Amino acid sequence: MLKQFDADCSIGYCELLKRFSEIGMVARELGRAFSIMINMFLDNECHRLIGIAGAAVASGLRPLITKLIRFGFVNTIVTTGANITHDVIEAIGGKHFVLEHEEMDDVKLTKMGIYRIYNVGVTKESYIMLENFTKETFETVSGTFSSSEIIKILASKIKDENSFIRTSYELGVEVFSPALADSIIGSQIRFTTGGKVKLDTLSDVSKLVDRVWASKRTGAIFLGGGTPKHFTMMAVNAADRPLSYAIQITTDREEHGGLSGARLEEAKSWGKVKVGGMIANVCLDMSIALPLLVLAFEEWMRQGRS
Repeated sequence: MLKQFDADCSIGYCELLKRFSEIGMVARELGRAFSIMINMFLDNECHRLIGIAGAAVASGLRPLITKLIRFGFVNTIVTTGANITHDVIEAIGGKHFVLEHEEMDDVKLTKMGIYRIYNVGVTKESYIMLENFTKETFETVSGTFSSSEIIKILASKIKDENSFIRTSYELGVEVFSPALADSIIGSQIRFTTGGKVKLDTLSDVSKLVDRVWASKRTGAIFLGGGTPKHFTMMAVNAADRPLSYAIQITTDREEHGGLSGARLEEAKSWGKVKVGGMIANVCLDMSIALPLLVLAFEEWMRQGRS
C-alpha cells in the first residue's frame, strides 16, 4: 500500500530509506535496494561483488567504498582503471577539487594545468606524482601479471588508510580491473617499465570465475555499468552462479542496447540473474544513491542489525 511521505529531521537514514520504499518513483526503488543490500549481507553463503564504473573515486565516493570493505560487506571488487588511478593519486598526496560553474572554462583550465571531470578538477602535477610513484613501485618488478596482482603491488606501497585498494589488500578482498590498460595508470606502468611488466587480462577471467564458483550464491551492487558490470555478469554466468541479489545504480538508458543501461531483468535471459532473484534498478546518480545506502547500512550495523 502506498503511504504518503511523512518525516522530520529526527529520523535516521534507515528509517528514511524504509519510508522511501513505501512511496513511489525512484525513491521506492532506492528503498528496495537497501532492503536487498541487507538481505545480501545476512546471507552467509553469498559471495558479494561490487562493480564500480566511471569516476566514483574522483567524485569523492572513495571513503564510502572503503567503509563497505571494512564493514565486511565486500568479497570482490571489479572496477575501472580510472578508479585505481584516482585512488592512488589521493593516496600519494594528489588532490581532486570542486570546480564551480564559472570556473568551467576548459581553455583556461588547460593553461592552468587542470584536467576536468565534469565539475571536478585534478592537476597535471598529480599525474606527474602518479608517474613517479608508478616508476618507483615497479622499478625492480618484471614479469606477467593479472590486473589483481598489479593492484596488490600498488596497494602494498600505499600507506593511506582511506585507500580502497590498500584496505582491500589488508583485508583479503580481491580487486580486479579488467580494462586496466585503458587508464592512465595502466599506460604509465607500460611506459615507465619499458615493457618489463606485462598485463595478462585473460588470467583475470579464470581467477574471478574460480572465486564465484566456490560460492553457493552471489550478489552484486553495480555502481554504473561498463566493463565492471559486464565482467562480473560474465563471471557469474560462466560459473553457473547467477545473481540471487542484484542492485544497479545508473542514469544510463536501455533503449540503445548497451549493457550500462540494460535493466537487470534482461540479464535473466542470459542466466546472469537468477529467476526469482531480488533486484533493484535505481535510476539515480551514484553520488546521491551510494552515500544514502552506505550511511543507512552503517546505522543498521550500529543498531545491532535490527
